[in-house]
Amino acid sequence: MNCLSVTATPDGSGGIITVDFQHILFLKCNPSESQSILVHTREGVYYIMGPLRYWVSALNSTGCHFSIVDRGTVVNIDNVARLDRAFKVAHFNVMNGPNSLNCTIAYHRYRLVEKELVRMNPNIIVC
Repeated sequence: MNCLSVTATPDGSGGIITVDFQHILFLKCNPSESQSILVHTREGVYYIMGPLRYWVSALNSTGCHFSIVDRGTVVNIDNVARLDRAFKVAHFNVMNGPNSLNCTIAYHRYRLVEKELVRMNPNIIVC
């Protein structure tokens, strides 16, 4: 099992816990803390420190499939269920709902991201 050590609080006061790589939906730079990264899972949001590109490289070197979709956002390709071409959004559930998680994709990168996601995960629904 490959896990990432994260904290439940931005300052680390909640201690360190582990999140399985497969449970990570996307990583996003924390707008309120320059070196902090938000780790989004279905269970919640966690925190790690360091540059985003460092984590993408490290995770992909362990066999994961993370892709940069915006300046400060990286998705786990294996967990994207649906792409929305009109709004340039990656969804992590097939249907929208009150608990649906998603993240935006940079407009200028969307075509490249869609091509990569469909190649890596042919089960993605593109609408």
